[in-house]
Amino acid sequence: MHLDHFFENIQKIQPLTPEAKKALADLLEIIELKKSDFLFREGDRVHHAGFLIKGVIRVYYNKDGNEYNKTFFIPGTFPTPLTALLTSGVSQLDFQALTDCVIVRFPYRKFKELFDRHRSLERLMLRILEQIWIKKERHDIHMVTNDATTNYFIFRKEFPGLEQQIPQYHIASYLGITPIQLSRIRAKLSSKG
Repeated sequence: MHLDHFFENIQKIQPLTPEAKKALADLLEIIELKKSDFLFREGDRVHHAGFLIKGVIRVYYNKDGNEYNKTFFIPGTFPTPLTALLTSGVSQLDFQALTDCVIVRFPYRKFKELFDRHRSLERLMLRILEQIWIKKERHDIHMVTNDATTNYFIFRKEFPGLEQQIPQYHIASYLGITPIQLSRIRAKLSSKG
């Protein structure tokens, strides 16, 4: 069931040949995280890429004991510290489950070894990286050019229903504001109907 869902999503990103699909399927494993478990911790070596089937994962960094949310992963996305994965370095970020999660993961090195035999897998990786790059660039621009209310609207569009699933202080941290400021924005919007 989980693998069927995974491949349905993959086919929307980049159609795979039957041979490429089988080769990729041989690498896949399903892992489950409980709420508050970590998928990756700062300092971890990263060897696997993953696809989120169920749940919510937050990505944050810790500075002087304060946590700053960088992004959230929802079903249909790839919660993976890409810089660490692609450079064989260590993760600079923490990836923590905010709800119970199901993830399909695969060893990146073995996946990459398939590229010469299965070009559709190489194209899949390219498409995924393009999507991630576009999303990151848009987010970075929004965060420095918009006010908090506009960014809250963008958050709600990009992560529909997420605010009902996770604590509000995580959303406030993601928006770069305090929970009190977020409450004021939400109250102001509620009063406008």
